[in-house]
Amino acid sequence: MEKFFKYPWLVVGIITAITMFFAAQLPRVKLNNDMASMLPQENAAVITSDYLDETFGKSEGLFIGLERPYGNVFDQDFLLRLSETTEALKEIDIVKDVASILTLPYISSDGDSIFVNDLVDEDFSGTPDEITELKRRLASWELYDGQTVSADLSSTQIIVTLNTSTNDSMAPEVQEGVWKVRDITQEMFAGMAAVYVTGDPILRQTSNDAMESDLLLLVPLVILVVLGVLFFSFRRLVYVILPLLTVILSVIWTIGLMPLLGVKLSIISIVMPIILIAVGSAYGIHLVSHYKDISGNKTLTSDEHHDLVFEVLRDVAGPIMLAALTTMAGFFSFVFTFLKPVKEFGFFSTIGVGAALLVSITLIPALLLIRGPRTVKQKKTVKKFRFDTMLADILLAISSKKKLVILCTVIVLGVSFYGLGLLIVDNNMVEYFREDTDIYQSDRFISKYFGGTTQVTVAFEADSTEILLSPGVLTAVDGLGAYLTTRVPVVSNVTGFTDMVKRVNQVFNVDEGPNGIRASAAYADDAGEEFGFGGFGDFDTADASPFVSLGSPSEEDQQGSSAPAVGDTGITFAMLESAIGSDASMSARDMVRELERLTNYKGRSYYEIPSDLERYGKESEEELTRLIANYLVLVGDDADGGYSNDPLEPTAIRSVIQINSKWWTDTKAVIDSVEAYAAANFPDDVRVIIGGSAVLQGEITSELVSSQIVSIIVSILLVFIILSIANRSAIAGLLGSVPLSIAIMCNFGLMGFLGITLNMGTALVSSLAVGIGIDYTIHFMSFYKLEYKRGGDDFLRRTFDSCGKAILINVFSVGAGFSILALSNFRMITHIGGLIASSMVITAIVSLILMPVLFTTFKPKFIYGKFGKSR
Repeated sequence: MEKFFKYPWLVVGIITAITMFFAAQLPRVKLNNDMASMLPQENAAVITSDYLDETFGKSEGLFIGLERPYGNVFDQDFLLRLSETTEALKEIDIVKDVASILTLPYISSDGDSIFVNDLVDEDFSGTPDEITELKRRLASWELYDGQTVSADLSSTQIIVTLNTSTNDSMAPEVQEGVWKVRDITQEMFAGMAAVYVTGDPILRQTSNDAMESDLLLLVPLVILVVLGVLFFSFRRLVYVILPLLTVILSVIWTIGLMPLLGVKLSIISIVMPIILIAVGSAYGIHLVSHYKDISGNKTLTSDEHHDLVFEVLRDVAGPIMLAALTTMAGFFSFVFTFLKPVKEFGFFSTIGVGAALLVSITLIPALLLIRGPRTVKQKKTVKKFRFDTMLADILLAISSKKKLVILCTVIVLGVSFYGLGLLIVDNNMVEYFREDTDIYQSDRFISKYFGGTTQVTVAFEADSTEILLSPGVLTAVDGLGAYLTTRVPVVSNVTGFTDMVKRVNQVFNVDEGPNGIRASAAYADDAGEEFGFGGFGDFDTADASPFVSLGSPSEEDQQGSSAPAVGDTGITFAMLESAIGSDASMSARDMVRELERLTNYKGRSYYEIPSDLERYGKESEEELTRLIANYLVLVGDDADGGYSNDPLEPTAIRSVIQINSKWWTDTKAVIDSVEAYAAANFPDDVRVIIGGSAVLQGEITSELVSSQIVSIIVSILLVFIILSIANRSAIAGLLGSVPLSIAIMCNFGLMGFLGITLNMGTALVSSLAVGIGIDYTIHFMSFYKLEYKRGGDDFLRRTFDSCGKAILINVFSVGAGFSILALSNFRMITHIGGLIASSMVITAIVSLILMPVLFTTFKPKFIYGKFGKSR
């Protein structure tokens, strides 16, 4: 050892050179929060996501909500501003499409021709007549219900589709384009409407900005806090600077290594510098604390000081190295998880702790040797209050109450176990943010008025177009949407390929009778005159509603005809009763639409998938399939909307399910419903594939549980092995694992009671508690063993005197460091800080109170010897 420090300046120089090298890499550090990159590329959800991008085109969406709490969106100035904004957004390079109440596709007919245009004409000027026609067109297609204008008409939304996928979402041009979309919208509607922007792309960019802000704010603050705690504890500048210097260097080494290995900082790894500063300082604290205790207030010669440094190193190096190894074991356990950000966090945190250990046991002794002894001015002896003496008295009094300590431990574990049952597992990225942030408020706004931003994509794939376009398959696809919106409460909307087919069928058969095409001639000759409407003519004719006045039921109605009849004076009560049916709670809009269906007003009777041979005058299923194929030819790719892989001969189509919930449990219920419906309604030659951003998010949530279990088991097992080998006793490993297990259980219980979600961030806490909290167990165990072997009946008091204060200083120092995380932009990181701090306090309390009870009760051989006596 003496030979290594023969040239202390050389040690300092080598460490300085290494630090400068890694510091030069820091400008190359990049951030990444792409959800797809968090999972292995071979993961099924990632493979499905790539398939959807390849099949239906790359596309991610931004949801822009516009709110006019004191106005109406159907205002001329607002609509003209919306038109200008739409055109401005289309000019942005990464923007693929902009959908608003002015640009949504509108399918109409004129004779035998089908037209696909925007909801408003190019020369739209916002006149009252144009606005009235816009409202009529929006109301004519059920597809736009709940997705375009809020029920109170105060809000609307713009959906900006980007020509990007999750794989290239972090490219600089994509980031720049996303911010440009937000900035243009906010600038255009300043003073006219409140703007809410959300969606996965803006969520990622907001996360990146928040991460940069956190790093610039939290790292300096945690350094200042640890600095203040150390100064309060030691009151000597050298004892303050040395521990802090070592961890700062270790952080530079660790972060500087990441770009060299091509690894980016994630939302998880940004807490790594704070953790390393808070945790790594423990090694320097224990070293300088022991140096201060031994040196006391004595003036030493150079030789005496030289010997003192090495005596301190010999006494403390073993426990410090053991503590570092077990901490590294806690961090290294994350390497065995399936989530890439957690895996990277575990790998680099392990390296960081190793670096902190290496710098502590090399740089601090070298600097102390260079500094040399200091002349201590003799002060008049004054009896002072000693905190460590009072602490030892308190701990001795508590540890003597063995039964009470064990009873309290059992009660705490029982309460924690109950809290564990309240724990929620989820990983919604919006929930990472505080409730007062723009991204959180925007997501809540879209969820409240337009059905939410959580989406699940269901693709339907077949080997041929004939199979996919068969009436049975398309009816099943359309039925899935109806089933989900009526049976699954969290599903707000389902849109897809069949909406376009139904719309074309509607406008194509606008002049037909409500009972079917074969009955149309008789309907036109007889029923048409009875209804008093004649022909409906052009679908786009803005007729007033035919429901003018109520009359008495005709004789045919009274005889129970299957089709309600209408007299010359208007609709009969029988028709109203038929429309309402058994649903007395039907809304006015639904009732009007049912009346329109019964009379085929504007083709409403044919807003369906053609599947009834008799109704459509066909002889076979193949003829209906050809009819649907002809519909695709009529509209071409104008109204496809990215819902098929080919506008004319699709072999894959999709539906998008919009979920008005942030929780994975609700999304999982939707997916389960889709799978159950598909198993019961689709033939074997149609493949149903479920994917989308919500599925990626859910896959991460699912991996959390398994990753959490694996990391906890691995961390405790590694700690058990290290302690058993170090003390040559499996009992030592078992007893050392007790405080950690209690801290983990208390952590989960606390999360359950406080409603803190177990997400990708808070999942780190348990294994971190093992890696950080084991220091206290090791230091207490080491000093207990040392003082017992030194002999004397007061060995327990001496144990509390020697390590109790150091443990508490470390708890306050590290806990104060983690308390800085409360200032993070991320609510998740705030939770991490609070949970780690509480876990450390719990581990320290258990180490200082429960451990002596266990040792004095069971008298383990690795401490007391074979016969329970000192050697």
